[in-house]
Amino acid sequence: MRRFFRRLIAVTAILVGAGAVAVKIWLTMSGPFIEALPPYPFCEEARAALTGGNVAWSLELAEAGGCTEVEGEARREWDSLSAAFSRCVDGVWTGRADDAAGLACAIASDLVVFGDVRDLTRQGLNWSKREDTDPVLIALSATGLALTLAPQFGAGASVFKVARRAGTLSDRLASSIMGLLRRGSFRPLGGLLSDAGRISAKVGPPKATRALQYADSAEELSEVARFVDAVDDPLLALRWGGKRTLRLTDDAALFTEAVKRGPPGLILASERGAAALLTRKPLLVTAAKTVYRNPEAILAATAALATWLLRWTDWTYVLVVAGVLIVGGLLSYPYGPAREKRRGRRRVWRAGQEP
Repeated sequence: MRRFFRRLIAVTAILVGAGAVAVKIWLTMSGPFIEALPPYPFCEEARAALTGGNVAWSLELAEAGGCTEVEGEARREWDSLSAAFSRCVDGVWTGRADDAAGLACAIASDLVVFGDVRDLTRQGLNWSKREDTDPVLIALSATGLALTLAPQFGAGASVFKVARRAGTLSDRLASSIMGLLRRGSFRPLGGLLSDAGRISAKVGPPKATRALQYADSAEELSEVARFVDAVDDPLLALRWGGKRTLRLTDDAALFTEAVKRGPPGLILASERGAAALLTRKPLLVTAAKTVYRNPEAILAATAALATWLLRWTDWTYVLVVAGVLIVGGLLSYPYGPAREKRRGRRRVWRAGQEP
């Protein structure tokens, strides 16, 4: 029995050592995986941004990472009455703004006609002084006046105007808008304005103006609108991963896991798609489904083990541990046939034999 247990322990050590190397090879060849990336330090980065005076960025990071303490501090500083009022007045009067409060008030002024009249008047004065004018702003202001009774489109026109002033409306998209206006193509123009309005309704006017910089055509604007509708924290993802993150529109689970890892996670998920998730590997899914009662738990445990191998073990560590196990198993394995137990034989005296 002792010999059997020695063989069992030796074979187990050899198999575990060889299996560790095999698993590491498989994970390396079929990766990289999102699970191998460290979590993004949302709270630390939010605190650093707040300390550096970038309150808006701190607030965005704190909201995405669930950092309630930092979020509360940032929001109190952001919502201070005097500062917000000053930014709002500046946004209404000039139509320009550098933050959320000013942008919101600038867009609000456009929605109540004042902003369109202000911009048309300013452009007219520039023309009379033979200074440069912006035909896109003129066209959008005139469109805004015409759409005063259609707020679902007027909001889109206001977002376009503020984005134009802020420099986030690309020249290609601005040219598309001008082309539609010249040709009188009001149905496609309505689609553009509707998409901009949808973005504004989901994330707010300030972030909507930032979202427009990722669209160079009507088709791309529609994709951005779908992306904003489908996921949480879309502007953070676009800032980190650019247009490539639009590929994640139809896979909310993959997007959620990617955002937790910050820019590297979003880039990896955008490039590899569902293959970037270890928990979606067919081998692991099949193994988990063989367990009848709770395959999700088995899948999670298997993914956790593989993630540990990916994140905390390098090739040197794996090879050393595997080598120790295999060599130890080979040395401790009892080779050769089992020795027979020696039994003492009782001699029997017979006649004619010497005693």
